Amino acid sequence: MWSQERTQALWVLADVYLEQDRAGEALILLRALARLAPTESGVWRALSYAALRAGEPDEALTAVDTLLRLETPSVDNAPILLLRAQALRALGRAGEAQDSLNRYLQLRPDGG
Repeated sequence: MWSQERTQALWVLADVYLEQDRAGEALILLRALARLAPTESGVWRALSYAALRAGEPDEALTAVDTLLRLETPSVDNAPILLLRAQALRALGRAGEAQDSLNRYLQLRPDGG
């Protein structure tokens, strides 16, 4: 049986890999965490970030869109839209990227 301690260990190791600029290795662990905790928004946020850093914009976009199904964009989590804009831009979808950026700017406390 998979324990909470093991899940926490995967989180810590993924974070260490990201801090050491080893996004590909972090991505492997975060994929496993997404399977273990598919409704945990923090996993999808980290997965989208790691995928972008690993040069996997398709996977980043899938992860951030999953995250957006779990959390409605708000002032508190507006950076989700920045992750989405970065993934879309990396995929050459500049218009959609600009839309996400504009949504982010609208949600900022100062109104952009």
